[in-house]
Amino acid sequence: MRDFDLRALQLKELECLKEIDRLCRKHKIEYFLSWGSAIGAIRHKGFIPWDDDIDVSMKMDDYLRFKEVCAQELDAKYFYQDWESDPYYYSSWAKIRINDTTSVMADMVDYPTHNGICIDIFPLLPYPYEKLDKRDAWLAKLVTFFSSKRLNEYHLGKYFYENDKLKYFPSAFCDFVRDHAYAKLIHSHKHEECNYYLCNGCHIYDVSFPKAIYEESIEVPFEDAMFMINKEYDACLRSYYGDYMQLPPMEQRGGHGNILVDLERDYKTYRSERSSHANEKSAL
Repeated sequence: MRDFDLRALQLKELECLKEIDRLCRKHKIEYFLSWGSAIGAIRHKGFIPWDDDIDVSMKMDDYLRFKEVCAQELDAKYFYQDWESDPYYYSSWAKIRINDTTSVMADMVDYPTHNGICIDIFPLLPYPYEKLDKRDAWLAKLVTFFSSKRLNEYHLGKYFYENDKLKYFPSAFCDFVRDHAYAKLIHSHKHEECNYYLCNGCHIYDVSFPKAIYEESIEVPFEDAMFMINKEYDACLRSYYGDYMQLPPMEQRGGHGNILVDLERDYKTYRSERSSHANEKSAL
């Protein structure tokens, strides 16, 4: 059960998507609406009515260029979040966060990362095979393991990788191994050698699509504007979701669980207010 205005959240995210689109068009960076946002664009010409987020994908070269552009030109109301910009961030893909807002899992309120409303930016890794080979699968495991260091410090390892052994590794060491392993992973093969794009599903780079599916992009309507999607979206969506044009049963129409959302208050203020309220209750 949501205790926030879903439509207001969607419109806030739409503003953020327009900023991403602005930067990408200006610098000729290719992006694609992905996952549920792609279904929304094709089936609903906007958000899936019950969806509470936006997903975007970029080929790895474009993904890295987009980061550089954001460092110089991203509107100040937004924040580009990755390991480098936020040391407590733990995912292997970037997010564009909206400053002065809150969107956080209920039991992660006190975790000191940027918890504004966000859009996920997923990199598409060019790769010769449908799955990571033995060496690169090991690198991916290293990335996942050491990315969990600070989550484990806050007893939140259940969200990524819970392991008591992490307490024996200093944070600086974990960051170094994670960054080194990830750099080797994403630069392991030349684009022209590759036949697939790997992307993040439940784990890092565990979903693959033939390279041809992302060779071209087209514009599609999404709410009140036009955005980009891969031309072969149908093959992509059917291979992952099946008949995505059919509405799911009512019991499957929901968002991302127990999320606290506030469109007006900064996550830091929200965190502080909740902490003060908890202290007042404990004093009673």
